[in-house]
Amino acid sequence: MSSPIIAAIRQRLDLKESVLHTCIELAHRASVYGVVRVSLRYLAKKCNCCVQTIINHLKKLQALKIVTKQRCRIQGSAYFEVNVYTFAVQWQKTPAQTGNSQNSRAKFPQPEEGEKNAALSEEIRNLERGMRFLSEGTVAYEASREKLNKLRAMQQG
Repeated sequence: MSSPIIAAIRQRLDLKESVLHTCIELAHRASVYGVVRVSLRYLAKKCNCCVQTIINHLKKLQALKIVTKQRCRIQGSAYFEVNVYTFAVQWQKTPAQTGNSQNSRAKFPQPEEGEKNAALSEEIRNLERGMRFLSEGTVAYEASREKLNKLRAMQQG
């Protein structure tokens, strides 16, 4: 799920190659929400550099407002447990379901063209009701009137 974040990062032209590499490695560990919990030692090993370089890269990413940093303290201690980084760049978030679910389409098949759904007299009554909202002389009114005349002729004949 890190590919949309990585695509957004690659659009940035202000990142140097080594900082870009660090940012992409950080994005690989990100959750769907863009949150990363990672140790500096692990990140340094993945990027083939020292911990101080990773610290400098993360400071640069924070200055560019690409990531934000939260420090979680161990309860009752002066030390911090872990750093939590959150991506602040905008990326394209895909919806959980794209409409291929069995529940996303209609329950019944679409009626075929020309299939009769109502009795003839009921259809005439519905057309007459609908024509009350149309103005005489409009295209919709004339089309409805023509259809109404055809239905009445079918009813009589």
